[in-house]
Amino acid sequence: MKMIILTLIISMGIILFLVSKKVNIGYSLMIGAVILALLNGRSIFYIFKIFLKTFSEPTTISLAVTIAFISILGHLMEKYLILDRMIIALEKMLRSAKATILIAPAIIGTLLVTGGALMSCPVVETLGERLSIPKDKRAAINLIFRHALYFIFPLSPTIILAAELGNFNIWDFVKLQFPVAVAMYIFGYFFYLKNYSEPPIEKINKKQYLKTILEFLFYSLPILISLLGVILLNLPFYISLIGGILLSIVINLYDKRQDSKYDIGENILKTIYKGIKPSMVIAIIGIMIFKNVVNNMDEIFVYLNHLLDKGIPLELLIFIAAALISFPLASTQPGIAILYPMILPLAPNYHIKLLYSMFIYVSAFMFYYISPLHMCQVLTLEYFEVKIKNLYKNYLYILPFVYIVMLIIYAVKII
Repeated sequence: MKMIILTLIISMGIILFLVSKKVNIGYSLMIGAVILALLNGRSIFYIFKIFLKTFSEPTTISLAVTIAFISILGHLMEKYLILDRMIIALEKMLRSAKATILIAPAIIGTLLVTGGALMSCPVVETLGERLSIPKDKRAAINLIFRHALYFIFPLSPTIILAAELGNFNIWDFVKLQFPVAVAMYIFGYFFYLKNYSEPPIEKINKKQYLKTILEFLFYSLPILISLLGVILLNLPFYISLIGGILLSIVINLYDKRQDSKYDIGENILKTIYKGIKPSMVIAIIGIMIFKNVVNNMDEIFVYLNHLLDKGIPLELLIFIAAALISFPLASTQPGIAILYPMILPLAPNYHIKLLYSMFIYVSAFMFYYISPLHMCQVLTLEYFEVKIKNLYKNYLYILPFVYIVMLIIYAVKII
């Protein structure tokens, strides 16, 4: 049974090595998936079937299309200077570039779509440039300030899954984890923003401030439409994104009539085509292939059951199991889906069950977050052209500190 862990380590090591050599993460994952399958006795025919299944399954297709559309929307908003004006309006509203770079990824993070961090990359890039923040820190800012919401946002599919499987009140869970989210924002500010000077902000009167709010709403419409289509109309995200793309084009047509400086002198279809980033689509496909290979290996789950039977301390077992599940799968949900039914029945009461739930949730989240397969991380690294080892250096203190906050809550409340 230990063989499966060894092969996972070998596969992950090869993936990390290839990525460090600037091989596209998607291709690296495909190679890692093939090696993992072969080391565990799977045939070439089996691997071919996994590839065929991945390329044909609706989830892969919709994810690839969604990521392509997100890239197009971001490109249009950037090219047409819509995003720049949205950022300027938001900064005027908040009266701080630092507050803007902290809040913008969180606002866009409410989209809660896989790879959605890509949408906030241009915002962080622009503000990071003004604040003179290095690119590796910009990448960390984009990811940290987006993902802190995952502990408390009640519409998060992961939190909903946790509440359903754990059979507890979702608001009790959100309140329990609220300090963890706050800690992530506070530590993020001190590690990534505190030492940078605010650029000057012009003073404005009440009338100008109201105008600023309206400007922000107007220029954020492409993102708002993409969000509202999902929440209010329950549309697939890629369909909702079409509305955002079309609205960006309409805004540019309006802008060109008002001022010729917004005329980029390029055919609309050509601009859309330039917005597609093939490397990001390949990354999506690679992640899905690797996940499908891992999901088809029952040996992983057999090994976890074996650990339970050994009488290992519960907290240590949760930590190890979360690592073994969520790190290679780059997802919090499998950790919850597997560990909640195994661990929560051991809780003597509702209060302890909530604490076990938090321990599993935060542990699974942390290993998902640092996984090289984490899609938001993959796309952010591609966008900012940052090496993964440089991003990990920025995680060196903040993630352990956030995890310690969870441990303190756990220890205090369980006593």
